[in-house]
Amino acid sequence: MQLLYRSSRYLLPTLFLGYALVANTVFLERWDKPLIAPGASVLTGAVTADLDHVYKTTLPHRDLSIGLVGAARYLLTGEGRAGVIGGQDGWLFTNEESRPLTQGLDDAIAPILAVQDSLGAAGVRLVIVPIPAKMDIYSDKADQPQLSAAMATDYSRFVAALQVSGVPVVDTRPALIHARDNGPVYFATDTHWNADGAGTVAVTVAASGLLPVGTTDFVTQSMPDQTFVGDLVSFVTSESLAPHVGLPGEHIQPYLAVAAKAGGPVDLFGTTQADIVLVGTSYSANPRWSFAEALKLALRQDVLNFAEEGQGPARPMETYLASSDFRDTPPRVVVWEFPVRYLSDPTIWDGKPQPRRSNQEIASAT
Repeated sequence: MQLLYRSSRYLLPTLFLGYALVANTVFLERWDKPLIAPGASVLTGAVTADLDHVYKTTLPHRDLSIGLVGAARYLLTGEGRAGVIGGQDGWLFTNEESRPLTQGLDDAIAPILAVQDSLGAAGVRLVIVPIPAKMDIYSDKADQPQLSAAMATDYSRFVAALQVSGVPVVDTRPALIHARDNGPVYFATDTHWNADGAGTVAVTVAASGLLPVGTTDFVTQSMPDQTFVGDLVSFVTSESLAPHVGLPGEHIQPYLAVAAKAGGPVDLFGTTQADIVLVGTSYSANPRWSFAEALKLALRQDVLNFAEEGQGPARPMETYLASSDFRDTPPRVVVWEFPVRYLSDPTIWDGKPQPRRSNQEIASAT
């Protein structure tokens, strides 16, 4: 027994030194510049700052420790790191839905009017499809009544401002609120809607009377089922630990809309012209949600998708307006999918088209 006791006294130092050896081996393998840069002064702290950064980002325990700390925090408080807002029953919400509007709606509507003018000059009609905040549609899961109410108000003001300004807009919020009674329309741990939410909005767009409805019948072609980790989970813990703290993977079955008869509107060897063009964010660009496919089904005609992921709603529109696709083969209608939470993004209109109409023409909807 005495021998075991004496041996245990050396166990912790031995483990520590062993870990230090492994950690520093990893450190040296990943360090891609001289340990002390030529001319660098230790007194300025530059050398120690570089070493500290590499140690923090390369030590073997880093990812595990971050995941464990995040999992413990979520279990104890229901919250994650900056970027996510924890809700009830394993629901997560992006903190982008908690940002207050820092500018008047006139500043948001004016660039939209400029886009409408640019499209109108080419004989193209603009239709805005605003996407309500997840925190608004699922206010009961968010457990943040003030934030949910603020997002609902922002949505209503945005729709009203567009209507007063003469911009065709599809009010999607009532349909999504009604549809959620029959099943989820957004993912619990992801920012986006699911296929049912996208399909609900597509049917609402077709029923609005703002877009032409074609005569081509489409059928769905199911794609393989997918299981993925919601984009908000990374703000809480690691993918491997997420299921153990009540954040399981999300499931979805994407689909394609295929013309039921040969000779439909999709011609792989022809031009890319179509009556309907879709521009927007990852709600439209990500094929998992099948929003463009749902629009084809609801509108009974082809829809060309120019949405982009990770760019917000404004930049994809700027890109499309500058493209040869728009210049050479303008459509009849451009559908602009526009998540309302981006109205509080101070960088949304960076590089925006210059309005050709005075803001005085925009009636106040605030």
